[in-house]
Order: sequence, then C-alpha cells, then structure tokens
Amino acid sequence: MSVKEKKHTRKAIEYAVILLLVNIAAIFFISIREKDYINESLGNHSESISEQFNLVMEDYKRSFRVFSMMMTKELENTPDEIWDHLKGMDGDLAEIEGETYDGLYMYYRDRYLYSWDTPYSQYEKTGYNAKERPWYKDAVAGGGEIVFTPPYMSYANHYILTTISQLQPDGETVFAYDIKMGDIQTLVTNLDYYDDTQVMIFDNSGTIIGSTDSDYLGGNLYMSEEEVEDALSELEQQLESADENEVDEADKIRESIDSTKAFYEFRKQFGDGTARLEKDSGKSVLLSIGSRQYYGCALGSGGYNFMILVPRLGMLKETMDIWLIPLLIIEILLIYVLGSLGRARRNRELKEAYVELGQTQRRLEIALSVAQKAAAIDDLTGMMNDKSFRKGMGEALDAMEPDESAIFIMIDGDHFKQVNDNYGHSVGDEVIKLCAQMIIGRIRTVDLASRLHGDEFALFIANTGDFAVAEHIMQDINKSLEKEAARRNMPSITLSAGAVRARKGDNYSALTKAADEALYKAKETHNGGFSYNE
Repeated sequence: MSVKEKKHTRKAIEYAVILLLVNIAAIFFISIREKDYINESLGNHSESISEQFNLVMEDYKRSFRVFSMMMTKELENTPDEIWDHLKGMDGDLAEIEGETYDGLYMYYRDRYLYSWDTPYSQYEKTGYNAKERPWYKDAVAGGGEIVFTPPYMSYANHYILTTISQLQPDGETVFAYDIKMGDIQTLVTNLDYYDDTQVMIFDNSGTIIGSTDSDYLGGNLYMSEEEVEDALSELEQQLESADENEVDEADKIRESIDSTKAFYEFRKQFGDGTARLEKDSGKSVLLSIGSRQYYGCALGSGGYNFMILVPRLGMLKETMDIWLIPLLIIEILLIYVLGSLGRARRNRELKEAYVELGQTQRRLEIALSVAQKAAAIDDLTGMMNDKSFRKGMGEALDAMEPDESAIFIMIDGDHFKQVNDNYGHSVGDEVIKLCAQMIIGRIRTVDLASRLHGDEFALFIANTGDFAVAEHIMQDINKSLEKEAARRNMPSITLSAGAVRARKGDNYSALTKAADEALYKAKETHNGGFSYNE
C-alpha cells in the first residue's frame, strides 16, 4: 500500500470515528426530545378527552336540571297526580333528548313513581324497595347534589346505562333520570389523534363506558383474567340453559359472549397495563400488548379515567419531524465524508443523494396534496367541512322516507369580528373551537354538524320537523357557550340561527338559500336570535 493510500485509509478511519460519535450523540438527544414530545402529546390528549367528557356529563346534568325544575312545581300534588304528570312528560322528553333519554322516576311520600307503563304489581312481586336501590342511596349520600350511579352495560339493549338522581330539600323525596351514555361512545369514536389509536373511558370501579372498540363496553379493567374467564363461562352456561323458544334472549346472550370474549383476549394481552399507567398518571408508558408495543397514558379526574394507547409505529410517524431532520443531516454528512475519498465519486454520490431527496420530496408533496384534497374535516375544529357536510346531508336526504322531515340550520356568530379586533385571531380561533365543541355536544349520532367557514356553522337535525326542538337546541348551545367561555376566561359570543324544514328530494342549494333568509332575520338582534322559514 502506497503512502497516499495509507493516508486516505487513515483519514477514512478518522471520519468514520467522528461519524460514529455524531450518530451516538444525535440518537441520544433525539431520544430525549422524542420522549418529552410523547409525554406532552399524550398528556395533552388525555386532558382534552377529559375536558370533552366533562362537557358531555355537564350536558346530562343540564337535561336533568330541566326535569328537576319541572317536577319541583308539582310537589304540592298527590302522588297519583304526579304519577300521571310523569307519564305525560315521557314523550316530550324523549323527543327533546333523543337517544339519551331512557325514562324518569322518583320517590315521593313513600311511593315509587315512574313514567313507563309497567304495572306496579310487577315491582311488588319482586319486593322492590326504592330506598334500597343505588339511585336512592347515592342521592341521599350526595346531600342535594346531582349524582350519577356507577354506569353499567345493559347487554339486553347493548348500551351503557346510568342514573342521575338528586335528593330534594325535604330530605326524602328523590328525583331520578335514566340515561343512555351513548354520547360518551360517540365522543370516543370521533377522536382521531393517531393511526390505530385505542381510547377508553372508565369509572373508578373499572367499568368501561366508552371505547374505540365497542366490544369492550361494559368490561372491567380491574377484573383479573380469571374473573373475566369466569364471567365468560357463566354466560356460556346461560346460553346452554336458555329456552329454545326465546330466540331473542339467546341472541342477546350470544352477543354478550362475543363481547366478553373480545374483552377477555384484550385483558390477557394487556396484563398489568392499567396499574402501570395509573402509577404514572398523565405520563407516557411503553407497553407490550400481544405482539405489538404501544405508548399509553392514563389520567384520572372526577371519578372517571381516560386512557389512550398509541402503537409505537404510529407514534414514530407522528414524531417524524423530531428525528427525520437530524438523521437527514447525518446522512448528508455521511455522503460528504465518503465523497472526500474521491472527487468523481463524491460528485456522483451527492448527485444521487440530491436526486433521491428531490424525488422523496416530490412524492411527499404529491401525497400531501392528495391527503388535503381527500380530507373531510375542518382543520381548526375537527368538524365536518363544507364538502363532506354537503355530501353527508345529501345522503341523509336521499335515505329519508317521503313522510319524514328534518331541520336544516345555518348558524352565524354575533360580534365575532370584535373578538378578532380586540383580542387577536389566535383568541378568535379558540372561540371558534369552543363554539364547535358546544355544538357537537348537543347533537346526536344521527345528526350532522359542520363548520362552513369563519364563524359560520350548519346543523342537520334528523327525525324531526319541529322548529321548537331546533330552537331549544340553539338556546342550549348559547347557554353552554356563555357558561363555558366564562369558565375558561374567554370572550363570549352568541350564535344566531336560521332554520328550514328539509324533506326527501330537497335541493341543498335551495335549502341553504331559505335557511340563509331566516338567518338574516335572526341576525337583526345580533344576540343569539332564532328564526325559521316555512
């Protein structure tokens, strides 16, 4: 080997050592930055889920307060008169609250009164004692506060059920209100933080009341594998002993078995994951679930817990901007060092690297452009955008029966320009997001909501042609908006609305024009007005 060759070899070794040290240092600092980002990101998402959950729970309480105020006026009447009044309220509340509502009842003057049609003799046969039920005991323990009984899974109807109750000033009367917690499941399934993310909401007893996998609803994260297995065995025995003529009952048991099997498989793979996440509350923990690794985070607040599980690969994509640039710099250094061994080789490799980088950049630009065009949500609020809302509303109109009606509402913020002028556009964006949260919190899964642009929104309320229902929804949104803005110390605006009745075959543009005309009338007060166009 010539002296020149030895010199080049020694120089190459020196560069290789430097490159190795740079790589080690880069990986070390990248791992620290990545861990901090994951901690902050998952913690923020957990807090966001908690905040949205509290809005839903406050909405449940608000509905109960309406019922409570209505019933307080009736307490001077006899139990039989109040019983008749309860049955009369049942239909109205069902129409206003939609799928959330599941019946109301009370304990008054040593009587159990309820809104449904079941003969009281059936309760007498079973020895039913209202004062021994959880809803009554929890209300008494609450001392006049609105309380929720521990949620449970109604496998007969496949939804999570809870009861809101409240002890009245006389120290004995209790109002109670059964609700289906479907809004919690809607909240969870609409979350879209990372690819293939699992989100669960469960109470302090471990019962899952919201999950991206609906088969886990009603499962208990605090149960051991053996306890879940015993519950599964019990269900299988129930199926074996079920009456062959009771087809519906057998089908419900089979559904319960399928859900319990799915949860059992998850519980086996999850192991002690719940305990590990709760030990480091609010922080990310790397877990092995089956053959895959996940970053998990759990946060407890107000008697409920919020868990988020993100696949490690999905988080790697999310943190790409943290590690990609340093690694690209290292690769460029590698190309430079290798290129120093010969000008021709260096030029060729640099050219190939730049071509490859250019092609990669172009592919990324094309992919980004396609993703942006295909996006169906508004970036600021997470609501449907104008394009996806128009499509969804068209599909809903086509699916309606000829005798069905719906309400189409156009919404516009009052004095929003003053918020931007006085507080800046960043605060204005937060006000827009708060408006979106309040709107989404008041609609059902069958309804549609969109941010059109700026401070303009649209709602499609299915299965009703009653403008009073639409006005009630808008009033509730404005009340919630005012209260939540005050709680967050944010400037508050009101939302004016114009509504029009929609039927099968209606044209979107025509409906928009009619609703816009009604909105123009509603905006005359600039104070959360409501108007409709027949």
